Amino acid sequence: MAISLSSYMKGFFDLTKAIGLKAISSDFAFEIAGFEGTYLLVKQAPWPELTPQGEIEVPTVLGGMAYQPQQVKFAGQGPISIMETRAGSVNQLLVGLITKNQGVFDAKIYEGTPMKYIKAKSIRDCFIQLDAPDRDWENRSQVLTFSGTLFFHYFGDDMAGNSTDYR
Repeated sequence: MAISLSSYMKGFFDLTKAIGLKAISSDFAFEIAGFEGTYLLVKQAPWPELTPQGEIEVPTVLGGMAYQPQQVKFAGQGPISIMETRAGSVNQLLVGLITKNQGVFDAKIYEGTPMKYIKAKSIRDCFIQLDAPDRDWENRSQVLTFSGTLFFHYFGDDMAGNSTDYR
């Protein structure tokens, strides 16, 4: 193991601090349009980013190759988990989504909360495919959670925050 001089390590520390505070994974809220109060139940959701769909291999002379990016991927998917209440809030949400627009909805994902956030991202034409939740007589220490996959479309529609801090 290398022993680094404290002055050398202080330089890395100062550079890291200069970048700013790191984003914390838990500091988000997922708000479904028309069902705004349920953001308090969404435990996990994907954070959308624009990225190429993949690579295109480009042949070059003498059997060589290079890469260039494919078109931007705007359709995404990722895990979502929603905590159930004794009143059946998740069940009511799912029935409401299906009744309102065949399960398709728009949503916003906040870094912070809907009231106080640093930035937010709009996603469109979303739907959720949930797995059957697990009920277990021996599990007395965990909230009943519905987990599945959120399918969405993200076009880079970001909103500036209304706060510099959400704490």
